Amino acid sequence: MHYVFLSTGSWENNASMVRLRELGKQMIARGIDVTYAVDDVDYNRNNLNVDPKANVVFTNNRGRFAQHRNRRRTIDQLKPDFVHVLNPAPKTCATLWGTQWPVVGDWDEWPAMRPSGLVRNAMNRYLDHWLRHRATLVVVASRYLQDQFHQRFGLQPIYVPYAAYLPDHPPTTSPFTRPTAVYMGNLYPAYDHDLLFQAAVLLKSQGKTHPITFLGQGPDLEKWRAFVKENDLPHLNVAGYTTGEELWRHLRHAHVLLFPIRPTLLNLARCPSKTFAYAQARRPVITNRVGEIPEVLADKATYVDVSANAFATAIDQAMQQELSDVDYNIEQHNWSTRADTLLKALNLQKPLT
Repeated sequence: MHYVFLSTGSWENNASMVRLRELGKQMIARGIDVTYAVDDVDYNRNNLNVDPKANVVFTNNRGRFAQHRNRRRTIDQLKPDFVHVLNPAPKTCATLWGTQWPVVGDWDEWPAMRPSGLVRNAMNRYLDHWLRHRATLVVVASRYLQDQFHQRFGLQPIYVPYAAYLPDHPPTTSPFTRPTAVYMGNLYPAYDHDLLFQAAVLLKSQGKTHPITFLGQGPDLEKWRAFVKENDLPHLNVAGYTTGEELWRHLRHAHVLLFPIRPTLLNLARCPSKTFAYAQARRPVITNRVGEIPEVLADKATYVDVSANAFATAIDQAMQQELSDVDYNIEQHNWSTRADTLLKALNLQKPLT
């Protein structure tokens, strides 16, 4: 059986590609032939980090219309049993229009419901409708999408959330000289780290300067570094991009991990991968009961109201206590089980034993 993951653009800084990489790895372990059909760009050439047994095919993505023909030619040559696409993106849908290959339509967000302007909204909704009807199997990464697709469209989508993805690390030393709260995440305007910066301002007004480290890059990185200077918050460290062992040291030795998340459509529809990284680190988490968070952390996290004041209070309380490790039962959230769910839905293979 030949299973093809089709994607467009670069995999750089695209957390969703973890999903394709890990599902493919598990399929290969079950004896399935896996190909990644990706665009021929520098990052993809050198940094895909997929299973070495996977086949990788690069397609020329130059030319507004030629790239669609090139991708379609690639798929036709591969002769897949299934083509797996993540979200109804214009370029992947254009590749599949008019073809007969069985398609697995996989949603880990819901672009069709985002406000993006009249023309873009119309296109996103059309693509969403098209892929839902074109797909042999509809897969979603969140309970919210599963419920919405059932209620709105009468579908029974398969629920395949993300899973633990950080590699195992040996015991490490702490990077901190005093108890420090840690936030990990890309600094994009749509995300909710602003609650933590505002919480730090509130705490400072009370004479409390608990250290908080922010790990991640993004378009708002310099904005928040400037905010720290303007508000005289030297105990906040906006560290930027951190990966590998250094990332693990910060997570594992955090006094408490922070995850603010508002109940927006974006946050309800997605399955934040850092939830699993936090669970792997086994440190206490302060967060909000929104979307997939309770699916992973259950009742073992500290859930607060979605406000800067609530986070300020919870951070202050946590920093005044000795906090033990927390067992989130992260072992149950693994990519092997996720692949079994997907393959069972496709009637392809029994679980790996």
